Amino acid sequence: MIVDNLVSGNVLTYARGAIEKNLALSVIVPTRNEAGNVYNLLNGLKKAFDGKDIEVIFVDDSTDETPQVVEASIQKFPKLNVRLIHRTPEQRTGGLGGAVVTGLKAVQCEYACIMDGDLQHPPELVPVLLKTAIAKQADLVLASRRSEASELTGLSIARNLVSRGLDLIARVLFPRQLSGVSDPLTGFFLVRVKALELGAFRPKGFKILMEMLIRNPNLRKAEVPFHFGLRHAGQSKATAAEAWKYFNLLLTLRFGEASIRFFGFALVGVSGILINSLALYIATDLLNIYYLVSAIIATVVSTLWNFALIETFVFGYKNHANGRARRLGLFFVMNLLALLLRSPIIYLLTEVLGIYYVVSNLISLVILTVLRFALADRMIWGQAPSIAPINQQAKS
Repeated sequence: MIVDNLVSGNVLTYARGAIEKNLALSVIVPTRNEAGNVYNLLNGLKKAFDGKDIEVIFVDDSTDETPQVVEASIQKFPKLNVRLIHRTPEQRTGGLGGAVVTGLKAVQCEYACIMDGDLQHPPELVPVLLKTAIAKQADLVLASRRSEASELTGLSIARNLVSRGLDLIARVLFPRQLSGVSDPLTGFFLVRVKALELGAFRPKGFKILMEMLIRNPNLRKAEVPFHFGLRHAGQSKATAAEAWKYFNLLLTLRFGEASIRFFGFALVGVSGILINSLALYIATDLLNIYYLVSAIIATVVSTLWNFALIETFVFGYKNHANGRARRLGLFFVMNLLALLLRSPIIYLLTEVLGIYYVVSNLISLVILTVLRFALADRMIWGQAPSIAPINQQAKS
């Protein structure tokens, strides 16, 4: 049995197994709760390669019995050299894209095919992708849902329209990089692994191909049409949250990660200012609390509001150095310290210059936004040290 475990702690270990066969291809299958599809997918790949040795790497983020089903299938498909990388919850950064990058770092072949585990990507097309890459000397071969010869039955009208819209937005931002690519949102493709600089990837969500195309504009590309069919089991992973991650990815690639984080932090801050001002007004005008004391109450309320949004939308993709409870504690401390700096500003503007106290509060918040972002980015939501895989050969 060949099983790769991502062990919790400071060391990422790959127990690869001593595979000495001449493998034709690596197939990476990111999975999340796909137990009902594993056997059929492996059986389809076995038939497609007709006795040739390949390796199939499941990078699994499941909460169901998918890992057990994969392990139970290993002995049934010896020619497929099945391997399992099960990521624990704290290691699931980057979503599906992060799972793909994890799989690419573990492959043992020149070419790797990325495909979903839900059977909407037909296993019989995988050898065609490989033959196309070799024949055309391509670094990347896309299985396109959008070419003239393709069929698209696995997307509803609504999802198809959304997909078209997401595609259009990407083409507006990256016209050169996506020129000649009919389907940059497909999740079914084959890539020559050494043509990619894996260390440069910062995956967010499930559109990893988009990042590959934009970060590697000189890839030699080819396309193969295919029939995008209906899901056989499990549930679709396309959600509003994934759409947000997609927009975040595009903006990061276009404008840079730090600038997008600051934009998101500032946007959350604007909403927090409204919450802060509302809480300040209620405490002062309706509850008759002294306005500097009300500022403390408003700070606590807006801190909880801001933390929830920042945690979800601004820094949610990071592999954090601090745990969530510690991040919340540090965020409170930062905002209370900021309040100590803001209080003299509020008092000066209100008592000396005669500015309405709510406006004074707004001015103090805006003044300290940049400082608060710098502290949050570096000290509270700072990136955990990257974990490098230990490529050790071990018989299992």
